[in-house]
Parts: sequence; structure tokens; C-alpha cells
Amino acid sequence: VKVNDFKFDWLEYSVVLAMLLLSTLIGVYYAFVNKQRSFKDYMLGGKTMGVLPVTMSLVASCTSALTILGIPTEIYLYGTQYMAINFSIVIFSTITGVFFLPVYFKLELVTVFDYLELRFNKHIKMIAVLLNTILMILYLPVSMYAPAVTFSQVTDLPVNVVAVIISLICVFYTSFGGLKAVMWTDVLQNFFSLFGILFVVVVGCSNLGGVQEVWRINEEGGRLEMFNMDPDPFERHTFWTVCIGLSFMYLNMAVMPSTVQKFLSVPTLKDAKRILIWTALGFFVVFNLIGCLGLILYARYHKCDPVAAGVIKNHSNMLPLYVMEIGKDFPGLAGLFMAGLASAALSSISGWLNAVGGTLYKEIKDVYFPHVNHSEETQSKITKSVVVASGLLCVTLVFMVERLGTLLQLVNTVMGVVAGATVSLYTLGIFFPCVNIKGALAGSVSSFVLSSWIVLNAKFHMMAGDLTFPAKATSIHYCSLSTIDNFNTSSAMLYDYTGIGSPTVADNSVPLIYQMSYNYYVVVGTIVGIVVGLVVSLLTEPPDMSVLSPDMFCPYVHRFLPKKMREAFPDQEKYHLTAEPIYKDPAEFNKQ
Repeated sequence: VKVNDFKFDWLEYSVVLAMLLLSTLIGVYYAFVNKQRSFKDYMLGGKTMGVLPVTMSLVASCTSALTILGIPTEIYLYGTQYMAINFSIVIFSTITGVFFLPVYFKLELVTVFDYLELRFNKHIKMIAVLLNTILMILYLPVSMYAPAVTFSQVTDLPVNVVAVIISLICVFYTSFGGLKAVMWTDVLQNFFSLFGILFVVVVGCSNLGGVQEVWRINEEGGRLEMFNMDPDPFERHTFWTVCIGLSFMYLNMAVMPSTVQKFLSVPTLKDAKRILIWTALGFFVVFNLIGCLGLILYARYHKCDPVAAGVIKNHSNMLPLYVMEIGKDFPGLAGLFMAGLASAALSSISGWLNAVGGTLYKEIKDVYFPHVNHSEETQSKITKSVVVASGLLCVTLVFMVERLGTLLQLVNTVMGVVAGATVSLYTLGIFFPCVNIKGALAGSVSSFVLSSWIVLNAKFHMMAGDLTFPAKATSIHYCSLSTIDNFNTSSAMLYDYTGIGSPTVADNSVPLIYQMSYNYYVVVGTIVGIVVGLVVSLLTEPPDMSVLSPDMFCPYVHRFLPKKMREAFPDQEKYHLTAEPIYKDPAEFNKQ
């Protein structure tokens, strides 16, 4: 069966439309019934959000359509070593809760960028704002496009039409409903995603002979791998490259506006830490369920690779292919899966739009128009307008995705590069009192430039065919002859690696540094940013500690701060930022 051989009937359409309609109604409720008039209400939900909706929202936002389609494909091709991400979840959650969140709550930030202005200056803050905006412009169109491709294959609607419909619904409830609408739609959409994934896992295991049979097939095919302890940084996936690399990658959540904003929407730090624990557990459940989909895909197609057989063009279409295949016997299953896929896309998109809309307005106003005073209601209206404009820009860029086949690689690359620069910037500020403005600037720029250089050159060698990553063995031995148009062509598309891990195969002309595992891009970027920032700070004039508050540093650093500095701020409450920042420049921080 081919994906486009299956078409939606009224039941499948009903499931998807129900999810979209409910999401829209939530936006209508918070836009016209339970209005959020102030800027702080719009950005932080009035700091009255509960643990459950915030947890569900965070899990949903980080489970994008790209994740649902990408992880099963990864496991089918390279095995389960990627699931060492479970250890990364524990590491980055611990670091975020112990070191980062206490600082944010102590300073009562409205956006995470406020920290950089207090700690350094407005120019450092605007660098972070610019990086985050670039990420949004590159990432969101692909997030919109990914589920639209699959959805269009089972309907008569063009890809771009589906993408526009999904995007406009998301822009509506995000812009008019604010953070509360985003979170409660995330809760709804999370249920659709979870039930869709869980249903496919249960039906898949049942159809393939049970969990033990699925496990046996994957074990015989060399897919079961978790503790490949090879320390080689040039192997694509080992326990260390996944565990360490993804820990640094997901640590970006500790400084990402869309996630920090949700942590700050609850009243207390204690609530935020509880959310972090439950979110980590949610990640564990969701990622492992998605991982099970990869095992099911291999158990189903281990004797007839659908790409080599010519059934689909890309391995990323394997999961939709399988869902459509089993959906013939389970009416509504395909609709539930598509609703879950669309929900995952909406959740990740809405969080970004809400955060970007608020931060763009606030940071541009504070830096370039500090003397312009808007009422709370005006601020809220302007923020909504920025969200609409950002959303429409991303909708426009969706039309370009189809023509730029390498955009997905570009997005993943930029995500890695920017994560290293931003994580190092906040790390320098929170952990190292000796770091000055010059050090922060030099560190973040060095991280971005070096990471970009490594990544772009590595991508160049990949496109030239000098750098490849052979997948584990696939087969077409049991494909029907009617499926395979040309046996020799299909055989050439198979993989034959049967060893441990996922090695890197490089031509002698490829420098060693470009052969490094892609998971280490963020690690290298972060370390370089921190080292350069420290060295430059030590070689230049030290920061003026009299204009800095101890609250700007991790609690475990306080004991190393100068005694005069600790005594100079006996009452920290008056130095906190509010929705309308009192301090437009760090120099004013000491005048109050």
C-alpha cells in the first residue's frame, strides 16, 4: 500500500476537525470571555497558572511533528542508541531546576532576555533576541509544513492549503487568547498526540505478534542498542554522544523564551520545580512511546524496505505509511494519528509565537523607545499584532519549504549552532561573576562563528558525498515483484552495515573536526563560548560589581561574591524587574 492509496472518510475528517474546532473555541473563550487585558497577563497568564496545564503545555511544545516523524525513522535506520536521551532528560532537568530557575524567580523576570540586560547591557540582550527571532523564522515554517505534507497525501487538498489552514488557526488562538489559550490548547492537543501514538503502538504490537515478537525481530536486526560506551566523538551515535550532546541541546530549554515563559507563569519557584519534575517524567513517557513506533516500523518492514522498494520516497514517510496501512482495519485510527500530528505541530508553533510576540515588542521598546509609555491594554494589543505579523510571515515562508529541500537540515543545523551561543551566554552570566560585557560578547560571537564554520563545512562535505553515515542493514528479499520496478536500482538503495553503533565514513580529504558527531556541535559551541568569555574578561577590566545584585547569580555562587557586594543589597525586593521594567540601563540599577 502507498500513502496516497488511502483517503480520509467522514470519520477521519471528523476527528481532525474536532481537534481544530476545540482549539479555536479555547482561543475564542480567552479572547472575548475571559480577557487578558494587561501585558503581564498576556505573557505570563497573570502568574496564576496551575502545575498540570503548564506541565502538559511544556511536554506538548517539545513534542513537535518533526519529533514524531523523526525519532521512529532514526530507530529504524540506526537503532535505539538515540534513546539514551532518557539520561539527558534527567541531566538537563536537574541543571535547570537547581541553577537557572532560582535566578529567574528571584529577579521576577517577565522574559528571559531581561536577565541579560540586568547582568550585562541592552546590546547583549538584543543579540539574544536576534538569534531567537532567526530561529523562529527558520523553524516554524518547517513545523507547519511537516504535518501538512502527510495530511495532504490522504486528502485532496494541496500541501500549502493545509499548511495555511493549520497555521491560521494557530495564529488566531495564540494572538487573541494569550498564554492561557496557548497552554490550555496544548493540554487538549497533548491528549490527541498521546492517544494517537499510544493507539498506533498497541495496534502495531498486536498485529505483529506481540511485544516479544517485535523485540525479537529488532534484536536479530541489530537495532537494540543502548550502552555503546565507545568514547569516540567521531561516531555518529554512542551513549556519550547522545547523552552528553542532547543534555547540552535540551539545556537550551533553560534559556529559551517559549519555555522559560511557561515556568514563570506559576506563582512560586516551588511550583516551577514541581513542573520540571513532572515535565521530565512526561518527556520520558512520550519519547519512549515514540521510540516504540520505531521498533514497530522495523518489525513491519525489516524484510521489505519501503524506500528501496519504491513505495515511498523518503524514510520520514514510513510512519504515515504504516498508519494508513493498518488504518484500513481500524476506522478513525488514521484520523486520530493525523490529529495528533497536527496537535504536535500546533503546540510547538503556538509556544514560539506567543513568546516571540511578547519579547519582540518588549525588548525593542525598552532598548530603542524607553521613554514611550503605553497602557497595559495598549501593550497587549501591540503584542497581539506582533504575533499575527510573525505568524503571517511564517505562513508565507511555508510556500518556500517545498522548493528548499534542504531547509530541514538547515533548521536543525541553526538550532544546534544557536543553542551553543545562547547557553554559553547565560552560563557566563549566572555562574561567573568575573565575566564582563566584553567577555560575554566575545564568548557568544566566538561560539556562533566557530559552530557555524564547523557545521557548514560538515554539511558541504555531506552534500558532496565525502561524508556519509551508513545505516544498519535493510532488505528487499520479501518484497513482491509487483512492488519493485527495478531490482538493481532497489538493491543499490539498501544498507548493509551489521556492526555496533553508527560509524562515520569519510574521505581522506575531510578534516577530522568535520567528522565530529552532530550531537557535539552544541557541546563545542557552549565550551568555546564559556572559555573565550572567561579569557577575555580576565584580560580586560573587571565588571563593576557595585551595579550588580547577588540575585543575578546562581545561589551556589553567592559565597564567592565580594562581601561588600552582598552587604550593599540587604533588601533585594526593590531590584526586581516588573512587567514594566524600572531599570532601563544597568547603571540605573545602583541608583535606586
